[in-house]
Amino acid sequence: MFQPPDHPMSLPRKSQIPRRHLLTDQTAGCIRERISEGEWSKELPTEAALCRELQVSRVTLRRALQQLTDEGLVMAAGRGVRRRINPAKVGTPGLRSGRIIRALAPFSHWKMGAVHHAILEGLSHRVDSRNFRVQFESRPQLFSSHRPAELERLIALPDTVGWVLFFSTEPMQRWFAESGVPCVVAGRLFDDFALPSAYPDNEAVAKHAAGMLVARGHRQMVFLIARQTSLGDRLASAAFREQAHSLGADAQVVEYSGDPGSVCRAMNSVLAIRPAPTAFYLTCPEDGVTVLCHALKAGISVPGQIDILIGWDDPILDYTVPALTHYRFDGAKMGRKIGTLLLHRIENRGPKARETKFLGEFFTGGTLRPASAK
Repeated sequence: MFQPPDHPMSLPRKSQIPRRHLLTDQTAGCIRERISEGEWSKELPTEAALCRELQVSRVTLRRALQQLTDEGLVMAAGRGVRRRINPAKVGTPGLRSGRIIRALAPFSHWKMGAVHHAILEGLSHRVDSRNFRVQFESRPQLFSSHRPAELERLIALPDTVGWVLFFSTEPMQRWFAESGVPCVVAGRLFDDFALPSAYPDNEAVAKHAAGMLVARGHRQMVFLIARQTSLGDRLASAAFREQAHSLGADAQVVEYSGDPGSVCRAMNSVLAIRPAPTAFYLTCPEDGVTVLCHALKAGISVPGQIDILIGWDDPILDYTVPALTHYRFDGAKMGRKIGTLLLHRIENRGPKARETKFLGEFFTGGTLRPASAK
C-alpha cells in the first residue's frame, strides 16, 4: 500500500501529480507544467526526487523524460547526472504540453464506418511520427445541444494537445474557432471559421451520381438521407437534387431516422408514390445494404426495376449480391492530411484555416444498369 511522504508540506499541488492511467504522458505533462511555471529553471531534480514527488516508478519517469528529451525541452545527461532544461524551449509559443490528440464524434467507435476508421488510422500514423497518439471520444450529448461548459471541461482533459472533430455542429465549430485550441474539422465548415478542414467532396460526387442516373434513363429519383448526418451530406443532397432538375429529372430528398426499420419505412413510402422512383442514392453504406435487401425481399429486381447507388465506401458493399455500385474514398490519405494540418496548428506553423477536398473514385458494382439501357 502506498505510504505518504514524511513531510506533507512538501507535497506538490494535486494538479501537479499524475493521477490517471496514462501515466507516462501525464508524468511528462506534469514536468512540462512545473518547468513553464518556473519551479525548475536550469535543471531537473534527481530521478529519485522526481519519483518521490510525482509518485511514479522509475520506469514511468524515464519514459516521460525521454518524451521531453525528444521534444528538446530537456537535454540528455550521463548516468547519475541531472537533466538540464533547454532555455530556448521554455516559453516557446509552439510548445504545448500533452501527447494526446482526441477525436470527437457523436457516435461510438464501433458505429463509425470503415472509411472513418481508415481516417483515424491514417491520422494515428501521421502523428505517431511526432510522438503523439490518438484517443477516440464519443460524446453524443455535445452534438444534440450546445454545451460550452462541458466543452471547457473536455478540453481540460489531461495531456490533450489537439482535437479532430467528426460530424461537428455549427455552434461546436464556432466555439473551437474562438477558443484557439488546436483543432481540425473532419468535414465541411458551416461558416468562414478560422479552422483547417479536410473532407470528401460529397457535392461533386452527388452531381456526378445524378448525371449518371439521368444518363441511364431515370427521371424519378430519391436521395435517402439520415436525419443525424454531416453538413457534407446535407450539401450533397441539395447538389443531387439541383443537378437532376437541371437535367430534366425529378429528385426528392427523403429523411429517415437512422435505424434499419426507418430505412424500410422510408422505402415503402416512396415506392407507393406514382410515378414510382426508379433510382435511389444514399451516402450511408450500411443503409444502402438495407435498401437492397428490402427491395429484393419485395420482389423488386436490382438493377432492372430500380437502381441503387451509394456515395460512400465500405468493404461490405463488395460482398452483397449484386455488389452495390458506389464511390470509394482513400480514408488513410485523408487521415494523414488531417494529421499534417493538426501538427501545423499545434506547432503554430502555416495558416489557421486551410480547406482540403478529396474526390471519390467510381466503382461499377452491379446495382446500376448500363448507360445504354432505357
